[in-house]
Amino acid sequence: MDRLFDNVRIDSIATALPAGKLDFLSLASSYGEEYVRKVMAVTGIQGVHVTTEHETTADLCAAAAGQLRAAGRYAPEDIDALVFVTETPDYRIPNTSSVLQERLGLRNDILVFDLNFGCAGYVYGLFQASLLLASGYAHRALLCVGDTLTKTIHPQDRALRLVLGDAGSATLLTRDMSAAPSGFAFYTDGSRADKLIIPAGGCRTPHVSGVTDVPHEDEDGNVRTAENMYMDGMEVMTFALHEVKGVVQRVYDLCNITGENIDLFALHQANAMIVNYVARKLKAKGRAPIAIEHTGNTSCTSIPLLLSQRYVGQNEALKRVLACGFGTGLTCAAGLIDLSSTQIFAPVTLA
Repeated sequence: MDRLFDNVRIDSIATALPAGKLDFLSLASSYGEEYVRKVMAVTGIQGVHVTTEHETTADLCAAAAGQLRAAGRYAPEDIDALVFVTETPDYRIPNTSSVLQERLGLRNDILVFDLNFGCAGYVYGLFQASLLLASGYAHRALLCVGDTLTKTIHPQDRALRLVLGDAGSATLLTRDMSAAPSGFAFYTDGSRADKLIIPAGGCRTPHVSGVTDVPHEDEDGNVRTAENMYMDGMEVMTFALHEVKGVVQRVYDLCNITGENIDLFALHQANAMIVNYVARKLKAKGRAPIAIEHTGNTSCTSIPLLLSQRYVGQNEALKRVLACGFGTGLTCAAGLIDLSSTQIFAPVTLA
């Protein structure tokens, strides 16, 4: 069910990137220079930031949250709820939000939980945090969203290694009775859940040595095991082109606006080709920026990372922002949000 909120304000947004970098041209000797340059031209991505073996999503989100705290946007004792969104948690058990509660010095009596979401995860997180605030349960909520999907890619999977990067974010939301309305709509097609998946390693298909960890080469020359990330790129793009417009229209109807009223379309930064295609579908020419050249597709972090790369500070022109994520699930989530009074910080680098 679509939902409208009239008492939630996004106070501030921060993002963090790992210090490690992968320049795609450095892979030319492995994948072929012609192939690498062709992919770079289509995706608009020249390189990505990559975590080390011991750096995690929680590390990135903690760094982003630390930036908000250092800037005086919140004190630890003021946070009433922590929502953590990722596909790459620190542990299978326990929940990473508990780890972050202690690490960020938050109170012991607050609500914390994890959401397992990818590309649409930031909008899902905004919605969940808004529910907590609108209900009166919380006055301030911290939303931590991030992924380290490079850890899930087989080194010889040319398709995904030339697209995905790592990043984390922190967004502070507050209950504010004078806030501009925000509205959300969602769409899920679980029949296509296998189009973006790590097939093995969970409870459905547990790890079996010599079976699930054996590399196989597909018809396109990509190598992966059943424990690595797999993506049917064409199917995901088809989903985005066919389903996003309808979900966005539901947001328009809910908020009684049209696409012409939108100041900024903050679309999931899958790659340049998909963003441009979706933008054309939404008639968003000139209002759907792309910021992936050196960061790539950072999954659920891509929307806040876009904002922190392009709109540092406070921008009163961002009164009506259409945030839309699409991918894993396969899911789509769209939300109309007001960022005109939001303090947006430039990305920090993990020390």
